[in-house]
Amino acid sequence: MQNWQTKDQLKNLVKELVNVQSMTFSPGEVYMADFLKVKLQNLSYFNENPEYVRLHGLEDGRKLLTAFVKNGDHKDTVILLSHFDVVHIDDYGDLKPFAFETDLLTDKIADLKDLREDVRADIESGEWLFGRGTMDMKAGIALHFSLLEKAAAGHFPGNLLMISVPDEEANSAGMLCGVSVLNELKEEYGIQYKACLNGEPSFTSHPGDNHHHVYTGSIGKLLAGFLCYGKETHVGEPFAGLSGSLMSSEVTKVLEWNTDFIDKMDDEIMPPPSNLLQKDLKDHYSVQIPHASVTLFNVMLMKKPLQQLTDELLSTCVTAAEDLHQFMKNRLKKYEDISGISVSAPEISVLTFQQLCDYAIEKYGISEITRIENEVLAKKLGDERETALHFVNEIAGLCRNLAPMIVLFYAPPFYPAVHSSNSSLVQKTMASVMERFPTV
Repeated sequence: MQNWQTKDQLKNLVKELVNVQSMTFSPGEVYMADFLKVKLQNLSYFNENPEYVRLHGLEDGRKLLTAFVKNGDHKDTVILLSHFDVVHIDDYGDLKPFAFETDLLTDKIADLKDLREDVRADIESGEWLFGRGTMDMKAGIALHFSLLEKAAAGHFPGNLLMISVPDEEANSAGMLCGVSVLNELKEEYGIQYKACLNGEPSFTSHPGDNHHHVYTGSIGKLLAGFLCYGKETHVGEPFAGLSGSLMSSEVTKVLEWNTDFIDKMDDEIMPPPSNLLQKDLKDHYSVQIPHASVTLFNVMLMKKPLQQLTDELLSTCVTAAEDLHQFMKNRLKKYEDISGISVSAPEISVLTFQQLCDYAIEKYGISEITRIENEVLAKKLGDERETALHFVNEIAGLCRNLAPMIVLFYAPPFYPAVHSSNSSLVQKTMASVMERFPTV
């Protein structure tokens, strides 16, 4: 009996998968790996070969799943790659109670009065399901289940190895562990990896885009951080200091949607930078200004060398510093017109974290920098970005005589760009796909 081959079977499987509330770092994320294993054990193939469906532990107690379907003596193997965690649901507002109930949520959304016409048309078509994880990426997992079932029935001249991981939406701990698992299974099973099919969804390239997209690689991304370290002062003496919040706002204004950072490969255009976090670093309320602030940006790239990107980010910081300096001069001139008191606008330095560290080492010695690093790591802040930011802020505090300053640093995660467009196998496959599906 077939489990996951018809449209209705796949739709029901997607609903089941979405119903598991596998939000990153939640108990549901831990449970999801067990749920997937139990579902796969419904296939007679895995009942007969239970050693081929496994859970592999991460250091923090979470688990990833692998499922291997072997076809005779074939060594060639295609990897089916997915993640089973989903982002949290705070953005659902009053629909949060229905976020994991696809039918209920779809009905609730249909009842909303202010829907865009294209969304309402999708709902009325009956071809769309709504719910956290339907697209990213429980539908991809359902398709991989379907392929495993076909492979177990002997439909493919080769092997399939599914790997589904947690923590894709945060720190990639699942995939980082998964790389070692894949290497181990390659040796254990005596197989050769030929290709990897990622079950992530495709995205529209612009509003109204109805084409289907197939990707033959992955764009690179990094997290560019800007520590804006101003000068402390009391609110009663605002011109004696400089707010880090004001500084980071200027950096964000200059960098957000900045098309100068769009990288391009062939016809593929990368999105411009987007801000992911901006905050001051005060840990309590007081009448002291927030002298330190940070803004973090997601930056995507394909071919651009890291040093070139670093130089361009530094240049943007210089622009932000100059614009802010002019802004302060204008405000201080108005203050002088009112009060008769002349105040000078401070100059803002721009430097990389490496330059800041070099200065700190020269002034205080490498042992002091190492001590601070160990102290920050010992605090076990949990979030890797917070750890990186805390270390940068500590070193900046050590060198506060350089303030006001904007310090460029990089925080996890970092993913290099990869592509297989030049592979003859990929080119042949893509030609076949485009022949069958002209809208790709």
